[in-house]
Amino acid sequence: MYDEYFAQIEEECRIRNLSSRTCQLYKSNVSSLLKQTNKSPENLTLQDAREYILSCRNRGLSAAHCNTCNASFAFFFRHVLHKTWDPEMVPRMKVDYTFPAVLSLEEIERLIDTAKSPKYKALIAVMYSAGLRVSEACRLRYEDVSRSTMQIHVTQTKNRMDHYTILSHKALDLLTEYWFAAEKPRGYLFPCKNNSEQPISISSVELALRKISKAAGINRKIHPHLLRHSFATHLIEAGVQPIYVQTLLGHRSIDSTNKYIHLANKSVMGIRSPLDHSAAGFTSEKPGGTVHV
Repeated sequence: MYDEYFAQIEEECRIRNLSSRTCQLYKSNVSSLLKQTNKSPENLTLQDAREYILSCRNRGLSAAHCNTCNASFAFFFRHVLHKTWDPEMVPRMKVDYTFPAVLSLEEIERLIDTAKSPKYKALIAVMYSAGLRVSEACRLRYEDVSRSTMQIHVTQTKNRMDHYTILSHKALDLLTEYWFAAEKPRGYLFPCKNNSEQPISISSVELALRKISKAAGINRKIHPHLLRHSFATHLIEAGVQPIYVQTLLGHRSIDSTNKYIHLANKSVMGIRSPLDHSAAGFTSEKPGGTVHV
């Protein structure tokens, strides 16, 4: 029904070199807006966009989700409908930043052990041991894995910055076992079940991980990005400098990496309270001299 408009969204995304995932998200959000308003695209107003976003928030959806809708509608109004977009009329929401959850090494090992398929054993191991985003793991190709240097070349990243990360010996063993079982795929290492020319979908990995975590008895919400968070946090706990963790994760800014310092277990890192540094207490300098507490 709205094929010509969705085709225009694709064209505008393509000329800006936006990712296919971003384009799909824009189309999905615009489609939802059109369904809710029951209007033709040309008749959409800023008030329609505002009311839709408010309804999302009233249903308990996150501010981040609402801002994604905002970006989708702004793109559609400006570049497809060629209408004015007023950020005062439809403002972006302030987002509350919270720390992500982290899995323990024991929980990660349980996920790998519980996975029955060699494919998912290898996929979970590679995502955690190399700190990959799920999209990066899905698009991993045979030539990206170097046994000689024990590195993985990560391409087509979220921030469009190729980088190298580490390859675990344990992950390589599981990857090798899967590779032979899968009849030695030479393109995508984890191809789509029905089309070897396409990578496995992110949604398939998300669904499989939820099932595996439930079978493993991990009673909390599990998603693939937890493996990346856990990788970075465990490295920080092991004493790896944040600048090196930044390189392995492919972050442009060290600020993105420093959040894992907050997640790390400080006692594991050997950091103690100054109250525990000496059984005799600690001293503080006062204008009148040293005061012993």
